[in-house]
Amino acid sequence: MNFIKKNASLLAVSFGHFVNDFYMSIVPVVLFAFAIEMDLSAMQMSIISFVITTAGTFFQPLVGLLIDRVQKSSMLIYALILISIGMSLSGLINNYYLLIVVVGVAALGSSIYHPLGSTITIHKTSLSKGKSLSIFMTVGSFAHSAAPLVAIPMVTVYGVKSLSVLVIPGLLTVLLLYSLKVQDVTWTKEKHIKHKKRSKLTKKQQAQVSLPMTIAIIKGLLYRSIVVFGVIMLQLKGIDNFATAGIMTAFMIARATATLFGGFVSDAIGEKNTLKLFNTIAVIAVILLVFGTKIVAIIGLIVLGFTLNATAAANITLTHKIMPDNVNYGTGLIMGFAATLSAVAMLGYGYVVDTYGHITSQKVLVGIAVLMMLLSYVLPTKFKSLEQDVEEVI
Repeated sequence: MNFIKKNASLLAVSFGHFVNDFYMSIVPVVLFAFAIEMDLSAMQMSIISFVITTAGTFFQPLVGLLIDRVQKSSMLIYALILISIGMSLSGLINNYYLLIVVVGVAALGSSIYHPLGSTITIHKTSLSKGKSLSIFMTVGSFAHSAAPLVAIPMVTVYGVKSLSVLVIPGLLTVLLLYSLKVQDVTWTKEKHIKHKKRSKLTKKQQAQVSLPMTIAIIKGLLYRSIVVFGVIMLQLKGIDNFATAGIMTAFMIARATATLFGGFVSDAIGEKNTLKLFNTIAVIAVILLVFGTKIVAIIGLIVLGFTLNATAAANITLTHKIMPDNVNYGTGLIMGFAATLSAVAMLGYGYVVDTYGHITSQKVLVGIAVLMMLLSYVLPTKFKSLEQDVEEVI
């Protein structure tokens, strides 16, 4: 009970993070139903996914700057209202262009929630920053697992218009956070410490950082291709929508739990070895998914979900070693910019699906997974430290 009192803001904001990420996931996982309802092409489905991803990630740095200036915790409440209403009512829209506008504006709520929620999380808790952020991020990760379990059966039985019912839990969450006075939370700005001027990246560092960044882009593309077309992939294997809902949930759960596990592995065997290990397994998983029959394909999909996030920590810490004077910039490249570029790449994949069909296009995923694996084997082992060049033992 004492823990709850000391960390009430952390728990409330983390629960809100779960709700935020749930709404960010419900439209992408049921795009197959929107495609039937509105006769959408694969490219149009990819554009919707691109708009949601970009609106939810690309503007986060700008929103973060705004939040640093205005320091209004009430924006967290407004963000949840925006995303819960926009994503839920998307099922009532029968115009493709209006749908893009509505989900794009709704996804801006996520751009607000993530930077503001993480700021409140680390300032209003009795725990360390690392533990607080771990709770905040882990709770949000499991929302992606809940979305297919809820949304796919719902639209399969009642159609996409039934998504409008989901506005109710969103608004109830808003009332909960409001009753817990999250909007009144304040924090003190950290004093600006004058540091020495950061060094510019050398050409060598630029070349080196392009490797983990490309890996992050490919991981993002593989993930988004499963989110958008995973139901269709499984349908082509003869799997019904109800079973697909459970399988997609298992994919998301595997992805959510892999982050923590991958961090321990990275500490034990090093970043490069972690990336080599899991990206090699990812290739095997994609092959099983694409070429396997029912059970084999399901195993491949779930294993792929695990491998995609098992390298998350290793990829970021490796980037930090490549550019130790610019670690925040490096994190932004891997977590933010790469996510946006993977959404752009998803547009290209949508075009390939429209042109060559789903079965042929899935073989492209095998090729890019192989590329991701090969890049893992040529990652650097020497890094520039703040004082000197050091060599990591591989």
